[in-house]
Amino acid sequence: MRALVWNCQGVGSPLTVPHLREVNNLLSPNLIFLSKTKNKRLVVDRIARGLRFDNSVVVEAMHKSGGMAVMWKEDTKILEVNQTAFTIEVRIEDYEHHCDWWFVGIYASCDAQIRKEQWRVLRDRSRLWGDRFLIAGDFNDIVSNDEKWGGTIREKRSLKDFKDFIDQNKLTDLGYEGHPWTWSNHWEEEGEIRQRLDRCLSSYERVQIFDKTRCQHLDTYASDHSMLFLNTEPHKIEELGKELDAVRGSNPVNKKEVTAEIKKQLKEAYKKEEQFWCQKARIEWLRDGDKNTRYFHAHVKGRRTRNMIRKLQRDDGSWTTNEEEVIAEISDFFRGLFTSGGRSDMTEMLEGIPHSITQDMNTNLTKQVDEDEIKVALFSMQSDKAPGQDGMTPLFFQRFWSTIKGDLIPAIQSFFSSEGFSNLLKKAEERNDIKGLRISRQGPILTHLFFADDSLIFCKANVQQANEIMKILKKYEEASGQLINLEKSSVFFSKNMPMEQKQAVCSSLGGMTEMKKASI
Repeated sequence: MRALVWNCQGVGSPLTVPHLREVNNLLSPNLIFLSKTKNKRLVVDRIARGLRFDNSVVVEAMHKSGGMAVMWKEDTKILEVNQTAFTIEVRIEDYEHHCDWWFVGIYASCDAQIRKEQWRVLRDRSRLWGDRFLIAGDFNDIVSNDEKWGGTIREKRSLKDFKDFIDQNKLTDLGYEGHPWTWSNHWEEEGEIRQRLDRCLSSYERVQIFDKTRCQHLDTYASDHSMLFLNTEPHKIEELGKELDAVRGSNPVNKKEVTAEIKKQLKEAYKKEEQFWCQKARIEWLRDGDKNTRYFHAHVKGRRTRNMIRKLQRDDGSWTTNEEEVIAEISDFFRGLFTSGGRSDMTEMLEGIPHSITQDMNTNLTKQVDEDEIKVALFSMQSDKAPGQDGMTPLFFQRFWSTIKGDLIPAIQSFFSSEGFSNLLKKAEERNDIKGLRISRQGPILTHLFFADDSLIFCKANVQQANEIMKILKKYEEASGQLINLEKSSVFFSKNMPMEQKQAVCSSLGGMTEMKKASI
């Protein structure tokens, strides 16, 4: 398991979320604990979705002070969640070790007297956690003999209280990798103070089970506090390889059995490593062929290079020569793409559709959509999902959001009514202008099926009904302002249809191409 722990000093600051997104993409933690968020649940939940975390628990800030959050991904099994004014506690099920343990995120008070009471509360709560728990976060206590801090009587008492808490609960400091401090006041020269205020403490039994857990200090530019990166299984493949070499170089009595067991563990470690890099490369399925982990390393490394658009060809055949021209061409393209074709009278399209919502509901549904709503929805999408009707994945819109939002946002306000389209088809069927498809002898007749991004229309394969379909599409375009892309539309015929008739129907449908094989 990989966990990120950070006193972010305000999750709403302009640097915090971009930095958090960068670290999240680089390290792919399963769980993130944030303290001093200084924000409400709505804001923190929105950030969690933007980072593609499936679940979150929030302790809201009071008067823009304090606040905590834990967010985790779907592959992390959380059995129970508790919270206090200064902790969020989650019980995690670990499939590999066949046990569960508590992760406790802490944000302790800066006041020594309040901290003393908090250590007492933690001692009481540790009875609920059993023998396997880990406490990580900002303890706001200095466990060092650094005279530069001052060393007042009150601080020395606080230090004693903290050490007593560690001793009484038989906790082990997991130590760290990286620079020896987690907080700095960032003053210049002799005025600068650096202290290790953030740390990870583990119960003795948990250390015995997860003996390879490592804590790394990560530099940050959005907070005075460093991030803590916890990894319960670092360098597993390397260590198993060394074990295997040691067994092969010796001659134990049960050499065959020991070798088989290490190979089994090594196989599982390689599988997990492959899944990890597959996730980082944003590939959802391992396709046939090379599944070597090095492939995914290369994929991650090369993704940014492949995604870079260096030049584009204009409609007149010329090419852009610099980044400014590329951005201008993209902006012009989407300005045209998202421009509505205009609307005409919608009476015919909507005639006969019963009213199903009240006026208040309609007012709420048709109110102006603001930029933040659109941006949150867009950036919550997985970047490599299937392209939309414009042929672009969400990654494209996320990357060029600042460039195209001025044209994209007005276009999203346009009205799109699949119910109106359905109504036009039903009325054409009632007039016998089109005849649908009967799935079975006793089954209903279907004229259309609508999906999220696609529409299937069923009719007789003749010129008359093809012309009627085109009339319906034209009426829909005029009423809704939505333009039908015939180049991305196709026709599927039954097996015994003569070629001449196929060509006539395709021609009547605006030159649509024949789909050679159904892909339903």
